[in-house]
Amino acid sequence: MKFELLPEPKLEFGDNFICDDPKKGISIGGFYSTTNQTHRSEVRVSIIGSKRNIESLQDWLGKLSEFIEASGESSTDANEATIEDGEVVSLDGSDNDADLAKIADLFEDYPAQEAIAAEFTINKRLNPDFIGFNKQSRFQSEFLNDQLNNVEIKQELIDGILASKTLTLLEKSNEVINLYSMMFSKHLENLNTKPDICLIIIPSNLKKIHSVSAGKYSINFRRKLKATLLTLGGDIPVQLILEDTLTQKKKLQDMSMIAWNFTTAQYYKTDSIPWALTDIDKDTCFVGISFHSVLSDTENLKRSSITQAFNREGKGLIFVGKQFVWDTNQMKVRAPHLNHDYARDLIKSVIETYVKQNRGLKPRRVVVHKTTDFWNSTINKDYAEVEGIKDGIRSALGEEVEIDLVTIKNSEIKLFRTTGKYPVARGTLFEIDATEGVLFTTGYIPHFETFPGVHMPLGKSIQIFEGESTLRNVCKEILALTKMNFNNCNYYDSLPITLRFSQKVGEIIQYLPDDFEPPSKYYFYM
Repeated sequence: MKFELLPEPKLEFGDNFICDDPKKGISIGGFYSTTNQTHRSEVRVSIIGSKRNIESLQDWLGKLSEFIEASGESSTDANEATIEDGEVVSLDGSDNDADLAKIADLFEDYPAQEAIAAEFTINKRLNPDFIGFNKQSRFQSEFLNDQLNNVEIKQELIDGILASKTLTLLEKSNEVINLYSMMFSKHLENLNTKPDICLIIIPSNLKKIHSVSAGKYSINFRRKLKATLLTLGGDIPVQLILEDTLTQKKKLQDMSMIAWNFTTAQYYKTDSIPWALTDIDKDTCFVGISFHSVLSDTENLKRSSITQAFNREGKGLIFVGKQFVWDTNQMKVRAPHLNHDYARDLIKSVIETYVKQNRGLKPRRVVVHKTTDFWNSTINKDYAEVEGIKDGIRSALGEEVEIDLVTIKNSEIKLFRTTGKYPVARGTLFEIDATEGVLFTTGYIPHFETFPGVHMPLGKSIQIFEGESTLRNVCKEILALTKMNFNNCNYYDSLPITLRFSQKVGEIIQYLPDDFEPPSKYYFYM
């Protein structure tokens, strides 16, 4: 057993500028797409909402074109927050004094009141001033709104549904979703010019139906709305925006941080690339596999599989497999597994599509990430997913391709420092043996000289089930992939995109009908 601190992965931006911080990289080099000729200098948006909210959003977008000074009011990292549609919708402990006591308990040298000014300077590194999303700044891009594409929803229609005495909360949720669906269809039918993104404003009073009970399940309004809009086609990504974000009545995040996150996410939705990895082999394809329950299944036996493939630029595709039955009581194991043929066909389809999207370039190595154990024929001959995965990859790429099968789980191992006020550093690797270790993807960041969180970091248990790569190299890649979540502009995420994206996609596809073929681009689910 040994400990090692892995170096922070570097990112590439425009003008071949290299650094480890997305905000700094954009501020100096600009978007990576300005270098590889895929840059979009205009992000065209349409808007659906009440007349008043449409005007508020137009004004809000105008503010994003200007310089915004960081106030330091919220320096909590997104890994301590709930983010939906590129927005922070809750912060753990943001209104709870008890969390301050927890911090004091965790760190013996909790900073005194007089240290706040110095700490703010450090936080300005974490949350720098926003440079303005316009063509003259390093963004070299701007938002454009063709008002002829905007669709108004009368607020009184929404208010009437919510005020109904005869409808249940679930029925109210469905009625509002139907109303938005009707307006989105109207939007598609009457487009003046096709926008890159459709911005839909969610009024504050819809919080009443944010999550409603439906038997054994809770229906999330925003996720179901997104799923419903996906089924209407149009090939236009949707961005849901809370009215509270426009009014700043409930300020969970500093405006500069909101601006960084929002503009990065919208730029990515134009099929452009904010930044790329430098420390990753161009000939390696990263695949993530995850499983999700099917809400329409009353017996809770059906599962759906999601497989994703990514390259070093974060360009990826989503492939949703057919639903299958997994009986936990019968199998005595909660986590689903795939039979040989299902795994083979799923992976083969993903890899073949990946090759087409990369202009016929075949990867020489494939790394598969999974949050559950791998089963081979020795463990269970009826669910020989390992053999199926390898057969699918080799069928698409040939026998010479290198394959690494890696399990990534939460670990209960905590590491404590004997001195100082901060926890273990991000990138710390506790190597148990040649194929197993614990990697801390969150923690103290030397670049910021602080830990952007309030909870003690928990490591990720990393196990190489099969493959020739070293544990160090596998963990370096995982650490790098935590910097590729374009749903925001954060320094890192706690999970690699191979698993984080599948988690977000799963939240949406559980509301889709089984016979619907969902889009393969991740930004449709953001």
